[in-house]
Amino acid sequence: MRLEPIPADKLGEDNRALDARIRAVVDRGLPGFTSVDEDGALLGPFPAFLHFPKFGEPLFGWSEALFTDSALTPRVREVVILTIGARLNAAFELYAHSRVGRSVGLPATAVADLVVGQRPVELSREELVAHDVATALYQGRPLPGENYAEAVAAFGETGVAELVHLAAHYVAISMLLNAYTVPVPPDGI
Repeated sequence: MRLEPIPADKLGEDNRALDARIRAVVDRGLPGFTSVDEDGALLGPFPAFLHFPKFGEPLFGWSEALFTDSALTPRVREVVILTIGARLNAAFELYAHSRVGRSVGLPATAVADLVVGQRPVELSREELVAHDVATALYQGRPLPGENYAEAVAAFGETGVAELVHLAAHYVAISMLLNAYTVPVPPDGI
């Protein structure tokens, strides 16, 4: 780990409010997410947000927008997050969002398939559409018209915008986790 988590008593004025915002969103929108260490310091991508609030503030604002009044179901969001995390091999993201995915009702076998980059068969139609869109996007070329049309039919234009932003956001989160070699907590995947 290249950036140490910051315990609450070590937070400065520049990052105390951000820490509180992060905790509120995690508590409200990410059931099962392991977010603090034994000292109560935030884990995962959050130390990078707090060490560098100039970048962490706007990136977390994007997180808040994605997890507040979502047009997507929690299960669809977790399918997208795990699909992107698998592609970028972001160990902490896969660990944390496997827990969230199971807590919002994704079958354990589907979570396991997503973690290894496979397309689960036991997902709903909407969840498969979300997986297919995220998979197509991370291939680095324009989203095929068929995928776009299926996504609009499943989620509407606003839902598609959220899905695309969610995938892009978790590319950024995965890169942060990989750059700072954020480890999986001792309880593992």
